[in-house]
Amino acid sequence: MPHKYFWPLVVITGGLILGACKKEKSREGDPPLPPASNCGYAPYTDGSVYNYENVNAQTLDTTRFTVTVTGDSVINGISYKKLASDTATTYNRCDNGSYYQMVKGISYEDYTADSVISVYLKDNVPVGSSWTDTVTVRDGADEQTVILTYSITQKDITKRVYDLDYTGVIAIKLDASVKILGTPVSLGTLVTNYYAADVGLIQADQAQDTTRLRSYNIQ
Repeated sequence: MPHKYFWPLVVITGGLILGACKKEKSREGDPPLPPASNCGYAPYTDGSVYNYENVNAQTLDTTRFTVTVTGDSVINGISYKKLASDTATTYNRCDNGSYYQMVKGISYEDYTADSVISVYLKDNVPVGSSWTDTVTVRDGADEQTVILTYSITQKDITKRVYDLDYTGVIAIKLDASVKILGTPVSLGTLVTNYYAADVGLIQADQAQDTTRLRSYNIQ
């Protein structure tokens, strides 16, 4: 599957809860709070459609797929937006500049996980910021802990995808490692994702393939 990292486990996309987050004033001596966020990097309104194209760098094989926002789901008392393609479904939300995605029933090679929740984007922290999430995967009795490290490598840039120039773009690099006998072993960089303001994910670069946004219709 050309876009195996695009939805499951390691490329966590999406996010919503529209509406401005209020910025509070810090008290004397407190560190400054991050700027407020309107969660505009995932404008996932019901009926919105995103059309993507994946190209394999070696074979030049091309696959096209569509992601549609199909409504709301409440999971553990929290409201998520449901995004569906022909291969997977994700649940996405945003809270004060942090973008979350849940993926259920993940499988990769022989490993599985019941569900994964990850913060795939923070839009109100500076370039160079990073954060981590951990995922526990199982292969029968074998259990591994995967560490996902997200890093902001570029921010507020303009990026051309096909014939469109997107502004306010944030680039997020995702590295992974796995704990073996308690010691993290690097799996390298899995993907670099680019998110445009008021649009969402516009490009995902992996070692073997690239996924780009061909067109979109935000309701």
